Amino acid sequence: MSHHPHLQTLISLKLNASKSKHRYGVVLDGSREWQMELLEAFLEAVEHHRALVVGDVRISYGESLTFKQARQKLGQESDLIVADFDSPFDANGFTAVTGTLMGGGLLIVLPESKPRDGKHSSLWLERALTSFHKIKQVEAPSDITLLESASTFERYEQQQQAIQAISRVLTGHRKRPLILTADRGRGKSAALGIAAGQIINGAAKKILVTAPNTHAVKTLFEHAKSEAGCDNHKSYIATSIEGGSVQFIAPDELLREHQDCDLLLVDEAAAIPLPILKSIVERYHRVCFATTVHGYEGCGRGFGIKFEAWLSQHRPGWNSVKLTQPIRWNPDDPMEAWLFDTFLLDAEIESAPLDTKLSIHMQRIEAERYACSSEILRKGFGLLVNAHYQTTPNDLFQLLDDPNIVFYQALQGEHVVGVIVGYLEGGLDESTLADVQLGRRRPAGHMVPVSLVSQLADNMPALVRSLRIMRIAVHPDMQGKGIGSWMLSQLTENETNVEYLSTSFGVTAELAKFWTGNHFQSVRLGSKRDQASGCYSVTMIKPLGNSLSWLEEARAQLRECLLDTASDIHRNLLSDVLIGLLIEGETNLACHDESFYRVIVNYVQGGASFEGTRSKVRTLLLANLHRVEFERIHVISDLVIKKLEWSEVCKNHNFTGRKQAEANYRQAIQDALLSIL
Repeated sequence: MSHHPHLQTLISLKLNASKSKHRYGVVLDGSREWQMELLEAFLEAVEHHRALVVGDVRISYGESLTFKQARQKLGQESDLIVADFDSPFDANGFTAVTGTLMGGGLLIVLPESKPRDGKHSSLWLERALTSFHKIKQVEAPSDITLLESASTFERYEQQQQAIQAISRVLTGHRKRPLILTADRGRGKSAALGIAAGQIINGAAKKILVTAPNTHAVKTLFEHAKSEAGCDNHKSYIATSIEGGSVQFIAPDELLREHQDCDLLLVDEAAAIPLPILKSIVERYHRVCFATTVHGYEGCGRGFGIKFEAWLSQHRPGWNSVKLTQPIRWNPDDPMEAWLFDTFLLDAEIESAPLDTKLSIHMQRIEAERYACSSEILRKGFGLLVNAHYQTTPNDLFQLLDDPNIVFYQALQGEHVVGVIVGYLEGGLDESTLADVQLGRRRPAGHMVPVSLVSQLADNMPALVRSLRIMRIAVHPDMQGKGIGSWMLSQLTENETNVEYLSTSFGVTAELAKFWTGNHFQSVRLGSKRDQASGCYSVTMIKPLGNSLSWLEEARAQLRECLLDTASDIHRNLLSDVLIGLLIEGETNLACHDESFYRVIVNYVQGGASFEGTRSKVRTLLLANLHRVEFERIHVISDLVIKKLEWSEVCKNHNFTGRKQAEANYRQAIQDALLSIL
């Protein structure tokens, strides 16, 4: 065994961790040569089953990967992690890989040799690491007092209860969904997989699994296959000798056509838009929803507030199970507490009562201020995590380090009631933009102006400075009081150095109504659905001060393109959203001769034909969008704008066949269009 002077300190820490089944953090403060000697000596003295080395450093007994690659280790296990903080850092990857560390393991940090210039995150991490045990090269080895063995507890008791609850969804009464929530590391996905595997191992049942992406259900399928004894090599299909199956299906496909299944499992439900979750409940009557409450996987708190309230009204018999016992380590683990505190994974909204009578003011918070006070950032970040399931540890570090980030808080006294996070874009030069137009370059960090330059073949949107609103959130107790709109008006007054505001988001009718109500105008619609929200991404613009020469052209192009793509590329766009986007455009109230209207009237009364009048009905609809009620023209828009088949229209609107659907279509034309002429 090596006689490195600090080896015994490291061994004692490992013994402490093993006895308590906790995870400890250690900082090796010294030269790289000294660090490597100590780590290699540690290998000789202590056996490790799986060591991970994150960053640029290399150790003989560890699997090496970058911080970004570390995200791929989610759901796996390790008993030693060495993290080189002198390497390019990724907060999402670091928190993910640390979640693989088993109780009894060590996280050994090789700290930055010198803070990076202009990086507030360096100071943030440096302060956070003061709670780790530090081994310094220049100091004598320290004595470590061995802990007594930790009290034992039934590690899988709650998980077994969850497995039984999932099985009861299949065997119990219909229309009683189960909500399974858990912090990270509580075995949520494993419980789903074990329950699914047990079910198909005993019967020929068909179980469908949906989630925001396949990566989220990797652990679930591993456990399902193990439990059912499956030997197929397909990643997201498990079958049993009894004829049962577990299969992944994307959320949009799940709703496009009704799928026959005995049980539906929805993992990471917080990352699926609320309208989709509601549709799932209405169409499928044996469903288990599971979600992570804290951490980068998603925010279950905002999900719980909104979705559970809706369930109580529409499915009053719904049940819930919460997993609080950790699987990989003992309770009160110091590493978990450190991760949550450092990366604000447990940032909560303030629970103090808010006085609606007190005035609210909004202020811009500079990075230097919140970098020095975690409490200032924690309050605002808690709102972001609660409102946006996509908020991640990397967002925290971007707030700390990116000079283009703009951070506002709306305050009522000392309480944060709202936040806005913006990003400064534009101010690019002509030569760069010439390459953008030809597809040769796409400058990072200028999402909206660069996409508009490509769309319009006009450099003006990116020559000027603009501010993209990345996040906006209001305290749940203060929502519905106009605070979000007030914050946007304040932002408009404060940001005098930009030409326009922009925003881009997965569009729903409710969100579009909020932004158009605050004078934002749609200029672009994405051609692919956002992986996280399941919605098409819309870009909206609000001019500040001077008019924008290119804005009307952008709006006209959007309308023209949408009328072309509604029947193919955007055929899955919800009718409310489609009509809402079209109504923003210019309306051409062309004068038509008497025969134009006569043939439509004849069709409504049973004459003419659908095919011979469709284009005329489309023209009449587009000319009167500003005057009709949205819900009265869904069937019309499905047939004349989306150009859906009659079978699809019948499925969408629960008609028994074309005869009933066409009768409804004729009546809608009469009630919504001809009656207002």
